Formats: sequence, structure tokens, C-alpha cells
Amino acid sequence: MSSQESRIPGRYRFLLSGRWAGTVVVALVVAVACAALGYWQLTRYQGKAAAIELVEANYDSTPVGIEEVIPTPGTVLATSQTWTPVTVTGHYLTDAPHPSVVLPQRPIGGSPADHVAAIFAVDLADGGTWLLTVDRGWYATDTFADHGAQQELPDGDVTLTVRLRPAEPTTDRDAPDGQVYGLAPAQVLAATTGDGGAGSAAVGADGELVTGAYGVLAVESPTTASPPSALPRPAADLGNHLSYAFQWWIFGIGALVGTVILARREAAEGSGPGPDPADDPSSPSGSSPRGARDRRRSAEEEEDALIDGQLRDRA
Repeated sequence: MSSQESRIPGRYRFLLSGRWAGTVVVALVVAVACAALGYWQLTRYQGKAAAIELVEANYDSTPVGIEEVIPTPGTVLATSQTWTPVTVTGHYLTDAPHPSVVLPQRPIGGSPADHVAAIFAVDLADGGTWLLTVDRGWYATDTFADHGAQQELPDGDVTLTVRLRPAEPTTDRDAPDGQVYGLAPAQVLAATTGDGGAGSAAVGADGELVTGAYGVLAVESPTTASPPSALPRPAADLGNHLSYAFQWWIFGIGALVGTVILARREAAEGSGPGPDPADDPSSPSGSSPRGARDRRRSAEEEEDALIDGQLRDRA
């Protein structure tokens, strides 16, 4: 008998069979998978909760100067400052080959939408200029409609209130002229100037590009006759991720508990009542104290019967 078998009670030795070994392995795999899926849902819940906290903390706060939030154009926007409103004054690059660029197929409320992005030259108090990427809003995707009015930019000096968000990463996808596939400031500037940004000074954009953030337009003054629709406030819905996490964990626990129940049931069915080994003289337990007592009683009874018979013969 192996040491592994000796550590398992006799009625549970069936667990060493191939069938039950496979059952246990499957139960463990299911439990681990459910635990991982539950943790994934928990992280999604935590991510949404953190995003909602940022909206509630910053979205409706009083606008401040852009340099109070990002001290330099190369500063990466701190996560805690996401959705912070800032007010800036300057002008759009209306003389650029593509003053507005389109970010296609970015849904709004589950419906297809195209966003309108532009580069805004921010006039700073010290006389410097920053180039800020601005998401001006959206319109419903319609291949056959003319959206020139929504893409039109106001001329001259403009004052904006925008809510800052972290810049999106660059993408390797090649976009058609006048389009981008993400709000990465360098790529928006390149699409605007049409020459990778090298000719930015020629279109009135002699400034430093803000690379760590972009702005979502809240207020534009003056604006155009048919501006794009403003982006909606982020939803405060946490979804069902937390309940899904607990469901996955319950499924995982259920797989383990179910396996234990099946094992106990099979053990109970395989160990029903049988003959008492003490009653079997051929079994090792036949030499137990109970068996010895039974044999002594039988010998005494036979001796008594023999004595009684002799007494009767003498009588």
C-alpha cells in the first residue's frame, strides 16, 4: 500500500481512481476560472467607481486657468484632475489645410457618432502660446450627409471652457486626410496641418503642443451657427459588475462543494451495513475480546451439560 493510500480513509480510497481524479481536477479548474472571472468583474466595478468619483469631484467645479492644472505643455494630466474645467482664450487654426478633423465611429449613448476635433492656440499671460487639442462635440454618423456646418470653426479670438482629460495614446492606423482614430495631440496636429505638424508656424500655430491632455468643449464664445452637439455628462451607472463578481465566486465555491457532496454520497453508498467481523472466527477480529468471551461461554455451557448428564446417570 502506498503512503498516499495509507493517508486516505478506506471508504474514500475511490478518490484515487482515474474517474474521480478527473472529476477533482475539473472542479479545481472551474473554481480557479470562476475566481479569476470574479476578480475581473471586481476590477471593472472598481474602475467605474473611481471614474464616477472623478466626475462627481471635478465636473461641476469652478473653471481655473490651464496653467493651474498642467504647469507645462509636456505635463501629463494627473488622474485626480480628470474632468477639471479650465477657461482659455485664443484662436482656432482656421488657416490650416484641415481646420477641423473628424474622429469617426466613436459612439454616443450606444449610437454611431463622429467627433469634431481641432487645435486651439491658447494665449498665455506671459505672452506664450500653447496648442491644445479640443474635442468640440459630435454629430450622428451619416455617410451621405454634409457635415460642413458642424465642422466649421469660429474665426478670431474665442474664449473656451473645456474639461481636461488625459491624452489618448497614438495609433499606428493610417487615417484618411482630415481624420484621426484617436485624440492623441501630436496626431491631431499632424492631421490639421497636413504635414505632420512641421508647418504649424505657417498656419498661426507657433506654440508648444500640450501633449499630456486634451479638452472636451463645454462653452465656446463666440460659436458657429450650427456647432456639433456637446458631449454628454459621463454616466454614473456602476453596472452589474459587482453582482457578476459575486455570482462567479459562488459558482466556483459551488463546484468545490458539489464535488465534496458527490464524494461523501459515493462513500456512504459504498460502506453499507455488513456482517460484524467479531462474529467471524476466520477474520482477524475473531480474536477480539468479544469473540473470546463468546467462546468461553460455549465451553462452560458444554461442561455444565456434561456434568448434568453424569449426575443423571448416577441417579
